[in-house]
Amino acid sequence: MVYPKFRWLVMSTMIMGVLAQGMIMIAPAPLIGEVAKYLGVDLGVTTFTVMALWTVSVCIGGIVGGAVVDKVGVVKIYLVCAVLLILSAALTPAVGPALNWIIVLRLVGGLGTGPILTTIARMAAEWFPQKERGLITGVQGMAVALGVFAGFGASPAVFSKLHSWPLTMACMAVPAIIFLLLSAILLLGPKAPELLVEEHEDARAASEDFRTALKEPAIYLCVVYIFLFNWLLQGVNDLTPGYFAIRPPVGIGWGPMVAGKLMMIFQFAFMLGALVSGWINDKIYRGSYKLQVMLAFIIPGAYCFIRLPSVLDAGPNSILLGIIIVTAFSMGQGIATVMAFISKNYPEHITGKVGGMAMGLGLIGGTVGVGCGSVALTKTCNYHVSILIVTVIAFIGFICAMALRRPKAFSQLMQAQESRSSLP
Repeated sequence: MVYPKFRWLVMSTMIMGVLAQGMIMIAPAPLIGEVAKYLGVDLGVTTFTVMALWTVSVCIGGIVGGAVVDKVGVVKIYLVCAVLLILSAALTPAVGPALNWIIVLRLVGGLGTGPILTTIARMAAEWFPQKERGLITGVQGMAVALGVFAGFGASPAVFSKLHSWPLTMACMAVPAIIFLLLSAILLLGPKAPELLVEEHEDARAASEDFRTALKEPAIYLCVVYIFLFNWLLQGVNDLTPGYFAIRPPVGIGWGPMVAGKLMMIFQFAFMLGALVSGWINDKIYRGSYKLQVMLAFIIPGAYCFIRLPSVLDAGPNSILLGIIIVTAFSMGQGIATVMAFISKNYPEHITGKVGGMAMGLGLIGGTVGVGCGSVALTKTCNYHVSILIVTVIAFIGFICAMALRRPKAFSQLMQAQESRSSLP
């Protein structure tokens, strides 16, 4: 099968879509106090409205997108998602401080986000040969972290100039507009190689293959892994800054500036880990997804469990910095590795459904993780129990990863495809 160079434009469009959703999603977070004043409600209601509801609709959109993408292809999914993201941000000034309409806009944005994230396995299988699919899923993992990083920087910067949260949100629509334009260009380009193949296939074959996939444990393990990785990631992202910044006995009292710098380093290491996850699997793990997923769980788990009091007592130092980099680098490989496993071990015509099911249901883990950590923090007035919960989740993931096996029903088919794709 011939894979055109056009596929790199498809990858660039995916990166822009992930960046756009990340910036629109996170933009209210650094301005949460201003948003609460604008809406006239307390911080708890504001946080639930602009952050938690987004996560819920991402899960719904992800599952729906994963189910539909196998029939319509990635490009049409991207077009719809771009429109939904633009509406969710650009219409914020138009609805004013009406809480109900803000809720609607955030739900719309989440619905536009879900399919972008969950269709990566399908996109990789649709446009890229086997040997490049690990790279593509890694690039998406990098773009997810980069979008959040960019949103954290852009939102306060724009607000400082405009002094208006609604106008700030409208400006966050710019990357989504670029995403829409790139998606429209893709619509004018060639069809994906896999779509051309599927035009000659029996539609029943995809349905039967998906039913076959549901009979083996691998698909359910992928859901579990992504659920636990999201729990772990959100737990670390949400708990660690406060733990570093807030004074004892709640935290260790280094202040928000130090905490922010350490988390920026964490994000860069996470992005790097996601980006090179496919290369690491090929060159270091020799195709062993099980070992890579196990280590992606156990290294962050060990960090959370030990927490190295002697290192923390010495203040920010090079040892702690090294530990944070290794932890973030390992975590960055987690979800990208699972999605690469899906794209390489299931027939292309069901990767959308399998990936959508895994990522759509797995995203719930982030919401559950934040909720459990917040409740524990409220009950105990310190971070120890919250961090212990994250530690337990990491060790559960490590144990579950021992059970990862390639789906036997498709092993011969996928080996044959891999052999063909490796030919010059």
